[in-house]
Amino acid sequence: MTGRYLARTVLVLALFAVVGWPMLATILAAVNGESGPQGGGLMTPLSDGAEVRPWRLLGETLRIVATVELMAVPLGIFLAFLLFRTDLPGRRFWLIVLALVACVPMPLYATGWLGGFGNLGRSQVFGTEPILVGRFGAAFVHAAASLTWIIWIVGVGLRLVEPELEESARLDLPPWRVVTTVTLRRALAAILGAMLAVAVLTAGDMTVTDLLRIRTYAEEAYIQFGIGNGPGAAAATALPPLGVLGVCLLIGSRWIIHAQPARMLTRATHAQPWRIGRWRIAAGVVVAIVLAVLLGLPFYALVWRAGRVHGDARLGIPPHWSFTGLIGTLRTALIEVIGPFLRRPLHSPLGGSLILGGAGATLAVAFAWCLAWVSRKSRIWSTITISSACVALAVPGPVAGMAMLLAYHRIFWLYNSSAILILTFVVRTWTYALLVLWPAVRAVPQELLEAAELDGEGPLRRAWSVGLPLTRGAIALAWGVAFVVALGELPAAALIMPPGISTLTSRIWDLLHIGVESRLAGIALVTLGVFAIVSSVFATGCIVLMNRSRKG
Repeated sequence: MTGRYLARTVLVLALFAVVGWPMLATILAAVNGESGPQGGGLMTPLSDGAEVRPWRLLGETLRIVATVELMAVPLGIFLAFLLFRTDLPGRRFWLIVLALVACVPMPLYATGWLGGFGNLGRSQVFGTEPILVGRFGAAFVHAAASLTWIIWIVGVGLRLVEPELEESARLDLPPWRVVTTVTLRRALAAILGAMLAVAVLTAGDMTVTDLLRIRTYAEEAYIQFGIGNGPGAAAATALPPLGVLGVCLLIGSRWIIHAQPARMLTRATHAQPWRIGRWRIAAGVVVAIVLAVLLGLPFYALVWRAGRVHGDARLGIPPHWSFTGLIGTLRTALIEVIGPFLRRPLHSPLGGSLILGGAGATLAVAFAWCLAWVSRKSRIWSTITISSACVALAVPGPVAGMAMLLAYHRIFWLYNSSAILILTFVVRTWTYALLVLWPAVRAVPQELLEAAELDGEGPLRRAWSVGLPLTRGAIALAWGVAFVVALGELPAAALIMPPGISTLTSRIWDLLHIGVESRLAGIALVTLGVFAIVSSVFATGCIVLMNRSRKG
């Protein structure tokens, strides 16, 4: 029992370090009126009045989130079912592609889409006026970036549906009724989890909205803190929307818990694929077209932009595309990205993203798995975990970075080292890992745990010998999700970046504000290549773990 209590004490301390103390430090700073050079305080007047402006920001945020959900969720569920639960031709290829795309951070999506079809390039790919502008442009880019997340999260939930239930339902119902009443119903928690992940990613990000000048509450908090108004002004902007969204997230998380039924003891780990017969070829063509357009257009835009060289503004000569120009741009970008990494890995943007992001993702997954495990049968731990996750999810990136600054700036050895960036990655990623791990941990059959207890195994031993092996596929996926969030993390990391350390997202973010031209497009393509190699290793590991789980 001593080991059990020690483990829970360590977990409580970790929860306080990740959630409790940063939140408390921010509230104390706001109440005490701590500010930057231009003043601040909890009641700092904003441009439209302190009582009105936050609610306008909340309304704009909710409109963006609702538009993204309508664009991405139905399509994501449809594609997840076809790719994970049917005999669709080429589905393994597309799953590999989606695994590769999963590592693409939001600034790279913005570079591809807005540089080729938005307002960040001096010319458009199709030679027309910018298409992705305003609220529609921001929602479209977020929806395109969220689609991979939805497919993978929902797909894992669909694979966990017990085959016995589907086989029994097939005796009395047509296939489409089985899918709607059994398959999708048993995966409802994963669907709600995917919707929740999309909502908080969209609401808490300011990358695209800043570039398209859409004032969400995350964007306004970033501006208030960035111009020197301090924690008070940022808190005045963010706290009212944060409170509303936090309550909504709490309600949504309770729905997810009640929607996730206890998993039955079954012969197989994963459900068997559906055969779609004569629709197989047509469905394969539709999926190929949809994914090729959504994934191929931004990549084509980057290639097109990177190859446009040899222009001269003084003489009025526009740049033109050439293969030689593309190779030259990529060669220069390769030196700019890889060169510093080979000389000083940890202090290069590439090393800061891969090494520190990987470390943060690893700690976040370990933290999230422990919380999910202790919450299985404990109402107190379940309440603490859900409440902490809702708070962390509702906090926008700029406010999270500000909280880390206020909480740890007096600890010199932590604040001025890479450790603060790793801790920030943990703060920003553990909730997304929890969304993946929670259904998988709850799906561990209670019968197996009771059998292990009868064999004399204690709580820690049962978690090690039963819980971890049965959830290793979900652990790998959760690590990938956390790693992707860490790679794309910008607003929080930018506020607490230690001296001498940077990330690729911050580097690309700086270049985005001067427009997407050949140099930035080349850097984006080289970065995509690096992330493709990393995600290939990750995808291979996921496939191996899933195959082992299925055989087991």
